[in-house]
Amino acid sequence: MTALTALVIDDDRADRMAIARYLQGRSEDIAVHEAETGAAAAKMLSENSYDCVFLDYRLPDMDGVALLRRMYDADTDMLPAPFIMLTGQGSEDVMSDALRWGAHDYIVKDNMTAPALLVAFSKAREVYDLQRHRRQAEEKLRHAQKLDAVGQLTSGIAHDFNNLLTVILGNTRILSRRMEGVADEGLRAAMHGKVAAVEDAARRGADLVRHLMVFTRERPIKPETLDVNEGVRGVVEMLGRTLGARIEIDLSLAEAALPVFVDDTMLENALINIAVNARDAMPKGGSLRIGTSLECVAEGEEAEVPPGSYAVVTLADTGDGMPEHVRQRIFEPFFTTKPAGEGTGLGLSMVYGFIRQSGGQIQVESALAQGTTFRIYLPLHDAAAQKAETGEMKHAG
Repeated sequence: MTALTALVIDDDRADRMAIARYLQGRSEDIAVHEAETGAAAAKMLSENSYDCVFLDYRLPDMDGVALLRRMYDADTDMLPAPFIMLTGQGSEDVMSDALRWGAHDYIVKDNMTAPALLVAFSKAREVYDLQRHRRQAEEKLRHAQKLDAVGQLTSGIAHDFNNLLTVILGNTRILSRRMEGVADEGLRAAMHGKVAAVEDAARRGADLVRHLMVFTRERPIKPETLDVNEGVRGVVEMLGRTLGARIEIDLSLAEAALPVFVDDTMLENALINIAVNARDAMPKGGSLRIGTSLECVAEGEEAEVPPGSYAVVTLADTGDGMPEHVRQRIFEPFFTTKPAGEGTGLGLSMVYGFIRQSGGQIQVESALAQGTTFRIYLPLHDAAAQKAETGEMKHAG
């Protein structure tokens, strides 16, 4: 069992020793660290994580509230750990200021006992965890709302753009027919080249619109029952040629068939799109692990995935990874980290739209220099889902 850690910030050695004795005397699973000044504590807090911090109000270089203000993160509205303020006099002003800047509890030193410290320790950690989970849930909700808003805006743009392209393509067909009556062969050839260029550009624009319509879930898909294992196996055969010799593919498929109800062409495109992005993140080579598994999500077990039985496709690369601000935006239409002219930014938005349109979910984990992992959840189809929920299917992969 991993020991809990507490940081005691107090310039009085006797008080530090007393707090450490109280904490360790009742539970040997609490490792106590010490700091005598605010500056030393700030450095330790920036370099390490602690399960709880006991902070004396009076320090040699600053008061405790000043340290709270220094460590408070306005973006998250949180401190880096649960804080308990220790005061010698129990001033109401000190207590209210401490709580206003994120402290989770306070203890008057004259009333300090082992039970009081341990109760405060447990209470502060519980409140802090609730705050952190609420913050994470709010962030996920804001991100989902942002994608929905982008989807609504994109849908309107796609419809208007599609109407314009229809007019353009209709007029190019009229021009092509009328050019047949031009007597001058050279002029006819030149005009034909110009009209063909316009038509080609319009058709490429129509392809972009189709990608946008997938993201906004307005393009109809043609689902059919498909064993995910067979679909992944077929894609991997193509990827060997697409990704090149520098990328090693590690394939791990579930033992049992995993039937889902999806558009097989769209699933193939989605997997290829993710794999090509993985290749681009590994310019010097690396490995791409592709696997399938059965996962049964219980009520309340996974915040982003509704309860049910899923075929999960995992694609994990050893590439450069992404910073958090990039990871949060990768499914937005037209967002790309590639140089101008090298990407439309619609590939992963199309993947997102297709997965959601198929009743599934997609998750991404990534960090700089630690690679990227995509997890695609697709609902098992009918009888297979019932077998999974009764334990008749093997959880392999």
